[in-house]
Amino acid sequence: MSKRFVYLPVLAFFLAVMPLAAQTPEATPAFAAAERALLEAEREQAGQWAAEPYQAARDAYAQAQALQLKRKKTDAERAALTAEAQAALAAAQARQRRLAEQVERKISENNALRRDLLLGKDGKRP
Repeated sequence: MSKRFVYLPVLAFFLAVMPLAAQTPEATPAFAAAERALLEAEREQAGQWAAEPYQAARDAYAQAQALQLKRKKTDAERAALTAEAQAALAAAQARQRRLAEQVERKISENNALRRDLLLGKDGKRP
């Protein structure tokens, strides 16, 4: 068997794999931080409680990924930082709105208990 037939499969493998490796961008700290912030926003149910900043964060992250694929590193980093900030805002707003609703519910329950104590269960004063 000649050396040509041994090298041919190896060459074909590298020609097939190298373009894929060249297209996979390197993960950066800004992207990792943005991903963590998006996961935190998701855990806080930001899609329900703070939909606008959450969607802005997702859009900024998608833009960052697209810029990274185009090899526009500085713009991609900036978009990833924007995504992180928007996701943190969405998580904070979601947390605040959810807690505010819980407080309102407790206030309503307390008012009902106060009414029951003052007027009695039948609605008449004791």
